[in-house]
Amino acid sequence: MKYILFALLFLPGVIMASGKKAPNAAVSFHLETTADEFPKFARKVNTLAGDGYYRQIPEASTKDMTSFTYFPAEDGNTYGLVFKLDKEAARRLQATTSLHNGKLLLAMINGQPHGVVRIDRPISDGILVIWKGVKLEHIRFYDETLPRIGESKKEWKERRKKEKKKAKQ
Repeated sequence: MKYILFALLFLPGVIMASGKKAPNAAVSFHLETTADEFPKFARKVNTLAGDGYYRQIPEASTKDMTSFTYFPAEDGNTYGLVFKLDKEAARRLQATTSLHNGKLLLAMINGQPHGVVRIDRPISDGILVIWKGVKLEHIRFYDETLPRIGESKKEWKERRKKEKKKAKQ
């Protein structure tokens, strides 16, 4: 009886803690692999390049980004994104792309595929691009999360402050 009472008191806290809201536009980039290469760490994804296996652990993700910018996509309906990685993530990406020339790199937003690119050279500048399929709400999330490329943190905070003030009017 004592254990049941403890469980009833403890369980709601565990349930609430596991219900944390995911980021509105979590982005990640995953390297192509095979089902045999990393059987427990690969997942099958259907992309425009066809079905393929990609590492579940990303090569870079939102936490590695220092800034971003966006541009209208060629389809005229969506946007593309450009992300600048921090120094450590840029170093890791250069090493990965040097070793895996010819493989695909899959971009995902909120766990959904948003295009692949073939690695044809090492990425040495720490810049990753999603070419299309990005919605305006994703851009708004990144605007709240990251400064734009070329914008200092101080400029970014001032811009965000002005935007919030304008939105209230």
